[in-house]
Amino acid sequence: MNIRYMSACVLLAGLGLALSASAVDLRSLRGDRPLDIGSKRPARAAVILPDEGEFRKSYPTHPPMIPHKVDKTRISLKKNQCLKCHGDLEHKEIDAPMVSKTHFINRKGERLGHVSTRYYFCTQCHAPQIDKTPLVQNAFPGNH
Repeated sequence: MNIRYMSACVLLAGLGLALSASAVDLRSLRGDRPLDIGSKRPARAAVILPDEGEFRKSYPTHPPMIPHKVDKTRISLKKNQCLKCHGDLEHKEIDAPMVSKTHFINRKGERLGHVSTRYYFCTQCHAPQIDKTPLVQNAFPGNH
């Protein structure tokens, strides 16, 4: 037998043992639930509405929280329903806050006549408040 062939076999055998030993320690986030059984949809959390107008910010550059339900609001590549109320012209008709002027500036610093693509998907930064127990405790004091 060739020494290279033997070395390769020993290396592969060792790698196989290492992989099989580590596979025993792996656990699925699904727990013991089989993959062919679907998961239950969690119950919708109740949206918290602010007492007056809008939520306080936790820090100066904190994106404002959404003070209304958005579960039926749709944002796609072709249409952003948030802009029906918060657009440059539309916001005046229903007395809604306008999208920030910073959202009309592209990466090159040029002013656009529409919301920049980097700000188009509003719910990446803005979210409604919901009544849920946090998954992880948070000691951030904020500006309260």
